[in-house]
Amino acid sequence: MLTITGLAQGPDAVGRHDGRVIFVPGAAPGDRVRVRVAEQHGNYARAVLVHRCEAGPSYREPPCPWIGECGGCPWQHVDYPTQLAAKAANVRETLKRIAGVTAGAELAIVAAPAEWEYRHRIRLHVGPGRTLGYRRARSHAVVAIEHCRIADPLLSSSLGAVRALTARLATRVDDVEMAANGRGGIALHAIAHGGFHEHDADAIERWLAETPAAAGVQLRGHGWVRRYGDLRLHVAAPEIDTRAGSFTQVNPAANRLLIASVTALVEPGTRVLDLFCGAGNLSLPLARQAASVVGVDHDREAIADAARSAVASGLTTVRFEAAHAERFLRRHGLAGADTVVLDPPRGGAPAVATQLARLLPARILYVSCDPATLARDVRTLAAVGYAAARVQALDLFPQTAHVETVLEAVLTAG
Repeated sequence: MLTITGLAQGPDAVGRHDGRVIFVPGAAPGDRVRVRVAEQHGNYARAVLVHRCEAGPSYREPPCPWIGECGGCPWQHVDYPTQLAAKAANVRETLKRIAGVTAGAELAIVAAPAEWEYRHRIRLHVGPGRTLGYRRARSHAVVAIEHCRIADPLLSSSLGAVRALTARLATRVDDVEMAANGRGGIALHAIAHGGFHEHDADAIERWLAETPAAAGVQLRGHGWVRRYGDLRLHVAAPEIDTRAGSFTQVNPAANRLLIASVTALVEPGTRVLDLFCGAGNLSLPLARQAASVVGVDHDREAIADAARSAVASGLTTVRFEAAHAERFLRRHGLAGADTVVLDPPRGGAPAVATQLARLLPARILYVSCDPATLARDVRTLAAVGYAAARVQALDLFPQTAHVETVLEAVLTAG
């Protein structure tokens, strides 16, 4: 019998037996379970849940019929307050373990406005027989799904139509990203393997004509791209017009809270350098209060979208440059900024952290969706005198182990 004591970042539940950590998917804190050990390692093991002998106070019946197979929402059997507490603890403990830092002030984790139906963008995989779904946990196998509890209802109700399209195409499609376009429709961005079969153009046009919710389709392969219909996406708060395939935060309602958290840490009159700015998610709101903002991203199309959105919003104190962040810093330094904001992909920004440790801006606001890579980069900054003044965890991804973090690093020593 094993008693579950917490949730790992990994995203399994954890317990201890004879001094060894046991990772158990599908369990909740407080559960008493019987397990079968599947993998033995030095100081830990991975196990399979055999029987929940006694449910803990945080356990709830999961609403999704595919939870036993799909790896998309592994915490939906855990009540929401317990999810939030685990995410906050994981951020705190990861910063301490990897970076050796403790925040001067740890702000209370911000809950998502809604636990369900929050994603305006989902990424699906195409499996054998043109099955369409999410990956099985720790596997490349595709679990076919009929609906998704965390997706925008429009996306969930359109899964059948998208499955029908992928089945029609001779072009081999590996992944499909569905996005709600902010205007009552959906736009698809598909990644293909191999070449494009030209007669698929007619099939896509017919599908767009006969599918009321469908606005546009983009197919991209190695060295080629095809676009059909209207691929524009409108994101409110901030007001951004971008296109299918461009990065946007998956949870629009919680993204507003993220923006509020970042802008609250930037005083009026500050000069800001926003690295990995994308289509301007943080740059545009910051431009309403900062003296100046320079947004930098390697995606030229996203930069063009950001510049157009700035013009449409009448913002004149922000400019955008298409460049890799590390190269920009090598060439231009801090570009006159006293505060650097960076919001890199999940892999973090080790090379950029190294450059910032050389340039020494007064303040750094690091926005991260992975506590481990955040902590790794913060360790680089801490080594040259930065202190973690404030840390704010936000839940943009309910029912999963993922968590967004805003960390304010202040230079305290030269």
